[in-house]
Amino acid sequence: MRARYSACLAAGLGLAVLTAAGSMSSGAHAAGTEAPASFNAGKIPGIKAVGPNYTITNPVRSDGFLRVYNVRSPYGNFTVVSDAMMQVRIRELAAVAELDKLTESNEFNSALAQAGLAPVKFAGELLVNPVEALGNTFAGIGNQIGQIGSGINNAGKSQDQAFGGFGADQKRRELAAKLGVDPYTDYEPLQARLQKLSQAAAAGGLVVTGAMMAIPGAVGIVVSNVGTSSRVKDSLRDRTAAQLMDMNREKMMAMGLDRGTADALLQNRNYTPLDMTSMVSSLEVVPVPGRAEFLRRAVNVKRRDAAVFNRRYTEMVADYHLKNRSIVSFVSAAEFPFNQTADGTVVGIWPVDALSWTDGTSRALTSAASAIRSNRLGRPALRISGQATPNAKEGLRELGFTVAENARR
Repeated sequence: MRARYSACLAAGLGLAVLTAAGSMSSGAHAAGTEAPASFNAGKIPGIKAVGPNYTITNPVRSDGFLRVYNVRSPYGNFTVVSDAMMQVRIRELAAVAELDKLTESNEFNSALAQAGLAPVKFAGELLVNPVEALGNTFAGIGNQIGQIGSGINNAGKSQDQAFGGFGADQKRRELAAKLGVDPYTDYEPLQARLQKLSQAAAAGGLVVTGAMMAIPGAVGIVVSNVGTSSRVKDSLRDRTAAQLMDMNREKMMAMGLDRGTADALLQNRNYTPLDMTSMVSSLEVVPVPGRAEFLRRAVNVKRRDAAVFNRRYTEMVADYHLKNRSIVSFVSAAEFPFNQTADGTVVGIWPVDALSWTDGTSRALTSAASAIRSNRLGRPALRISGQATPNAKEGLRELGFTVAENARR
């Protein structure tokens, strides 16, 4: 488990040095290193340990960088890597619970019956008004035409069907927007429910926007990611996956990425269209050199948790830059992602939950510090979203790093 984050980051950014660092024997402790920390699930900020349809088992272990959650649920037990991904799963589990309540709704079943459909148990009171539904879309029929064009251009590549702007795909996006979840979620229980219910809504010409207001508790689960809502929410609701591909491709090429690499990244299914749109939109607000090189590395992701790390990294960088306007470039040090700032600092703005001074973290960050010095990149610093142990902070200080904890922006 100790090497898990190293493998994750290596998969996401091509960091071979981390794989080597994380592969050391657990008995080969250098002076001052420690075992990864463990945590009580009920005391982790931003994490609800028990919900109506899940329980996080204790203790929650870590791999030196990220927490690793084991979750029990009626839909099967599973593992989640990182606080950020656990928060996503908690929202998704809440959405599953709410949608299951809707399957018992007499109001919705009556609406289905009036539409001539068999009971599917979708949502509360819905209005049969497809004209109004069209009027509420991003740009009316003009957007529908745009969806057709994007669908044809990206046929077989996107996560919508070729004509994704019509029917169930549009209803799924509307439904997901009301629930505050990713319409292209990789969580199978939610994915299956969104698909089934959106198909029913499309077949009956039912207006999702009116329906979702009747869901008990729906408003309470719409909790957006800190870096995501304002930049991508409307795009995700109003555009098909094919349209998002077109939009993101254009933006990446404007950053200096070649079309072939952009297409390879867009077709990497470890990223959902939401991940990709948030990542590209975040990079767009930091118009400095080095973005194309970051994206080239992001193509190599082979795991979902590495894709989530890349997305969260760019969101944190964008939030930091919007607040300080100080980032001047993206750089790497020993293959780690860093950003140079106007005051001569080279800072790692990382979504790290719990930094422990393990063999792997010690060796990897020592390599990063050496690369920063030898390449004269600047004064080393870390801004992490979580906390570091006293040993980790001492180890980093010895390497010349300044450290800021709980730095979510």
